Amino acid sequence: MSVPLQVILFARPLVRGTVKTRLEPALGADGALRLYEALLRYVVSVCQAAELGPLTLAYAGDRPGAALAALGEALGARLVSQGSGDLGDRMARALGDALEAGAWPVLLGTDLAGLKPGHLTAAAAALRAGDDYAFAPAEDGGYGVVAARRLDPELFAAMPWSTPSVMKETAGRLAALGRAWTRLPSLYDIDGPEDLPRLEDHPVLGPALATLSHVSPS
Repeated sequence: MSVPLQVILFARPLVRGTVKTRLEPALGADGALRLYEALLRYVVSVCQAAELGPLTLAYAGDRPGAALAALGEALGARLVSQGSGDLGDRMARALGDALEAGAWPVLLGTDLAGLKPGHLTAAAAALRAGDDYAFAPAEDGGYGVVAARRLDPELFAAMPWSTPSVMKETAGRLAALGRAWTRLPSLYDIDGPEDLPRLEDHPVLGPALATLSHVSPS
C-alpha cells in the first residue's frame, strides 16, 4: 500500500495591509491584497491540477480570518494554524505533523507565480523513488516547495530565511546528514514591485494584474 501525500499550503489571512506589503507602493494596500488572493487561488489551482492528495491550508496567526476560512471551506480544505516560532519552526511542525499522521507532506508557499503541476508531481515521484526530500529552489536563493518522507529538524533550525543563501545552506546540511534528495526545477515568486513585470504574460495572473492600479493611493 502506497503512502498518501498531503499538500500543505502556507497562507496568511486575507486582511488588507498585512499581505504583500512590499507591493503597496506599486499597487496600494487594496491592490496588494487582491494580487495576494489571486496568487493564492492560482497556487491552489496548480495543487488541484497535480492531484497529489488532500489540501491543508496552514494559516499564520491565531485565526484564519473570515475570507480565508470561506475559501478553505469552498475548496474542501482542512484549515490549521501554523503555530508559533519562526518560519523554520513552523515548517518543521507542519512536516512533522503530516508524517506522524502517516502521510508524506508536500509543503509550499502562496506567492509562487512560477509554480507548475510538474513541480509537485516531480516532488511526489522523488519521494516514491526513495529520496528523503525534494526541494524546488526559488530564483532568489530560497526555495518554494519542500517534500519529505522524513523529518530532520536541523534542516530548518537557525536558517537565514529571506536571504539568497537559504537553498545553498540547505543543500550543505542535506549533504552533511547524508540525505538523498532531488533538486526540482527552479521557480520564481513575487516579492516586490520589481517582480511585477514577470506577471504581464502570465496566462492567469497577467489578467489579474491588469485590473489593479499601479499607483499607490495617497
